[in-house]
Amino acid sequence: MRDSSSTLATRILGITVVVTSFGYFIDMFDFFLFNMVRIPSLADLGLKDSALTDAGLMIANWQWAGLLLGAYFSGLVGDKFGRKASLFISIILYSIGTLSCGFVHDVPTYALARFFAGLGLAGELGAGLTLIIEKLAPDRRGFGIMVFIVMGFIGVLSASAVVQFLPWRTAYIIGGAAGLMLLFTRVLLMESGMFEQLRGLEVPRGGLRLILRDPLRLKKYLAAIFLMATSVFIPQILWTLSPELGKDMGINEPIKVNIVLSVGFSCVIVGDLVAGWLSERLKSRKKATLVFLIAGMIVFNKYIIWPVHTLSGFYIENGLLGITFGVWVVGAAWAVEQFGTNIRATVGTTVPNFARALTIPMNMSYAALKRHGPLIAASVIGVIIFVLASLGWMCLSETYGKNLEFSESS
Repeated sequence: MRDSSSTLATRILGITVVVTSFGYFIDMFDFFLFNMVRIPSLADLGLKDSALTDAGLMIANWQWAGLLLGAYFSGLVGDKFGRKASLFISIILYSIGTLSCGFVHDVPTYALARFFAGLGLAGELGAGLTLIIEKLAPDRRGFGIMVFIVMGFIGVLSASAVVQFLPWRTAYIIGGAAGLMLLFTRVLLMESGMFEQLRGLEVPRGGLRLILRDPLRLKKYLAAIFLMATSVFIPQILWTLSPELGKDMGINEPIKVNIVLSVGFSCVIVGDLVAGWLSERLKSRKKATLVFLIAGMIVFNKYIIWPVHTLSGFYIENGLLGITFGVWVVGAAWAVEQFGTNIRATVGTTVPNFARALTIPMNMSYAALKRHGPLIAASVIGVIIFVLASLGWMCLSETYGKNLEFSESS
């Protein structure tokens, strides 16, 4: 009987990782589609030159606004009604939003569709991470998180392949339809036992009130957001705007964003695998994150101070930037483990998505500084982001192997 129960438990834990990982696969597929088809889709709508760049930044900002709102409400749902409920709502919203992008014919409608996609995309990462961390034993969390995050970045590579061979409208339709099909696998998930234990307790659940009212929690919360900002800056500024940045470096050959993202995220997978292994090897989230944060600083300084002048060198250097994404895979787990079960879903959804939403001030700063040159604009933003990430790292305490069966008091 004991052997049978053990086999069943192992199977359930496997299902948790597999189902949530495929959800994050589609989430990241849909999330980065706009980055990849920004130029061809907006050109197809009749825009060009600076008007195309400005419209792209505006649409991206609407998506980030959706992420901000979606992150808060998804976390609230996850802490009040369960991690499964949050995952169901998120996949429905972002699938419909992405599907709608395949039928837009003007910029305002495009922006609205990306806003609704952002509402749903916000919940997948945090709710999935929270469920995996609460379901797996401490010595298996690192492996489960690594599989989950790597599957997301494989989703980005899959999107790049689709964009390479199919029209942009078809790519959006595939992404949206795949999400709706995956929705039916969510019935296989079992709710977190830690969350179930909260149902009968008189403790506040969800929302940001417990964080905002406590200086120590607020400090940890902001630190986690800033730590993950480098892994937002690289794809959203350096990779998305790579045609403009490459031209400013003196590269005359056309640079394709989907190839930059494909090379970059191929290396991201390598970096994430190493980060997951290193975190377990060192038995430390803090030490593993520091390794990749320092690596990011070194590669970024090379990117800015000694820019390459060949297309192949440009792609290679962006790949090196991708390897530094170990900050994201370890940092996401590190952030969730900092807080109690009653607000863990809120933290899990809002921290990475508030980090993603830093793209809004990044885009605004880039728009204001681009008259000085794309490379100068990106360098100013990057220096600020790396300084904030370093401060964030300093403010977080170690959580490796921590017992997560605790709640935050009001």
